[in-house]
Amino acid sequence: YVDLTSEQRKLLRKKLTSPLDWHREEELANYIDILNRIEADLDGEVTADTVRRWADEMFGAAVRVQRSLLVVALEFGKQVSDEQVEEFVVSLWERQEEMEAEFSARSDAEYSDDDYDNLVETLERFLGRLNTEQKVILREASNKLVRFDKAWLEEGRAWLRKMENLLQREAGWQEAILQAYDARTGLRSAAYRAAFEHNVGLVTQAYAEVIGIMSERQRKKAQNEFDDLRRMLTKLMGDDG
Repeated sequence: YVDLTSEQRKLLRKKLTSPLDWHREEELANYIDILNRIEADLDGEVTADTVRRWADEMFGAAVRVQRSLLVVALEFGKQVSDEQVEEFVVSLWERQEEMEAEFSARSDAEYSDDDYDNLVETLERFLGRLNTEQKVILREASNKLVRFDKAWLEEGRAWLRKMENLLQREAGWQEAILQAYDARTGLRSAAYRAAFEHNVGLVTQAYAEVIGIMSERQRKKAQNEFDDLRRMLTKLMGDDG
């Protein structure tokens, strides 16, 4: 998003040391706990509520990391010039406009196909190839999803406008951005929340149904994937570099 000088890069690397240590020492262990709970849940009945709990736990982990890096970015923001801030804002708006052009151009049929492909890809990452019955479940769910891209893009645009104003770096700007970030979820429009909950309900139900009829081969594939992830996370937890 912005070009940094050699000295700024060194300073940023130094400021990242503490949050990266926290992530390696604490968050990676949380990821293993999440994997263990998911694997244990697969031995019983998996419902839409079960899948929603998995999603909420993973989303919560992502938010914790994002917020920790935001704190670093805000502290580092003292060291950048006005020109670099302007470059950063311009880059954010360019990315926003690229996404708007890409997503808004899709027809309803294309939107449904993209959602279906994403649903299949996510499950096949852990289960391997899905059978026809499982794909039908996901196709039916994707056909019922309401378009969420417009509400998501509008929320992103509103957030950028707020960020742009706060990045004038007047007194208290860092705390103001952090407060805005923490309040962001609660300020989302009714249309955004309604579309999100509708779609999450359909997806979690569809995933629960697919998992409920997974084969022994798919179950073994999932177990192997979980084992690989645990090994990788354990290795990273012991990595000092």
